[in-house]
Amino acid sequence: MHTTHAARHRKAAVVLAAGALALSLGIESGGRATAAPASAQGDVVAAAKPRFQMPFACDTHWRLDTYDGGHNPALDIVVKGNTGSSGKNVLTGYKGKVARTFWDRGAGNVIVIDHGSGWYTAYYHLRDKHDKYVQKGDSVTAGTRIGHIGATGANSGGWAHLHYEQRYKTNGIPTEADRKPVHFNGKQYTGTGSTWRDVVSKNC
Repeated sequence: MHTTHAARHRKAAVVLAAGALALSLGIESGGRATAAPASAQGDVVAAAKPRFQMPFACDTHWRLDTYDGGHNPALDIVVKGNTGSSGKNVLTGYKGKVARTFWDRGAGNVIVIDHGSGWYTAYYHLRDKHDKYVQKGDSVTAGTRIGHIGATGANSGGWAHLHYEQRYKTNGIPTEADRKPVHFNGKQYTGTGSTWRDVVSKNC
């Protein structure tokens, strides 16, 4: 049956509206609602984001992975080629203040840093005790050492890597539900099943 021009427009509008609703809820294939990515929350949030750098020494090379929909937009990071990651220094990529340091059964030694304006970063599986290098309330600058890459916590899988998150919440310390797509040096690294095999740190 022939569809009129107006009817086609109505159908397209319904499809677009449904797509927008699904995006805002972050519905995964399993039907679980997750936090919507920053791109779905409007440009106001993105405009306020600090210019985060990688949490590693300047000019070092790294591999970044997002894995599945339950992990993305968090990143798992290892040395390029996944050789010798254990014990590498973990640095802050922007100035801020330590919001929390704690042990978690799955995440191991964890540090969360408040960078102001609602933006936070989180670091999992650190090798050393979570408060060995920094404690809650300490001020940090870009390049401050907060720990070393490790494999602590049941969710590390026993292999040394840094689980890294950028979070946004306007009131209170954000949780994993408040994760946003990661940016380093103004470039976005996000997307389910994505891998970047050679990213150079500009935390100089």
